[in-house]
Amino acid sequence: MEDAPLTPSRPATAQTLLVAFGSLCVLLAPHFGVPMFLYPLLGLGLCAGMLRYQRLGFADIGFRWRALGLVPLLVGGTLGVAYAMANYAAIGPMLARLLGEPPDLSSFDFVRAHLSGYLIALALAWVIGGFYEELVFRGFLQAMLLRHLPAWRGRPVVATTLVVLLFAAYHLQLGAFGVANALVFAVFAAAVRQRWPNNLWYVISFHACADMTAFTLMHLGYL
Repeated sequence: MEDAPLTPSRPATAQTLLVAFGSLCVLLAPHFGVPMFLYPLLGLGLCAGMLRYQRLGFADIGFRWRALGLVPLLVGGTLGVAYAMANYAAIGPMLARLLGEPPDLSSFDFVRAHLSGYLIALALAWVIGGFYEELVFRGFLQAMLLRHLPAWRGRPVVATTLVVLLFAAYHLQLGAFGVANALVFAVFAAAVRQRWPNNLWYVISFHACADMTAFTLMHLGYL
């Protein structure tokens, strides 16, 4: 990816502490009762404020509206559907056997029960899963780790690994299976991000279409 500038425009320690605290607030907000319709606005607002404090913008972390196009949507979307089907056929069952527990999908009963719930879930797949989570994790957090971790050759690998682990922990409310499944997903999302480092729309589409496929399988009774 195009790394965010590595020369801080303000004292490095102050920047790092502010970014660490703000990032913690972004990650914890959904788990402390902030409503679903509100925490994406809060999270993106905090990310925008932290970027502005460092004299950066969302373009510096790989997101540009003008980069939205048919190719990233189709390529990312196709990969997302393929991943979701692989997860359904092989990855999910393998994790269930290893962990000795089936996935707890009770929080998604609304997807199965009503067409309206299914349509809402499809919208959330883009708004929350694709757009919000990818801007925060593969966009903001990865860029900030690259900017604030000590400068050494292994920094990109460490930054990517930390983002994968943070993404898995972010799904703690889904139980052990949910965390493990999110961990595997994050590895594949990191690969998509690495393949198209300057355009977040590939991984946004990948994430959204993977979630849409999973919700479709739920609605049809396969999950």
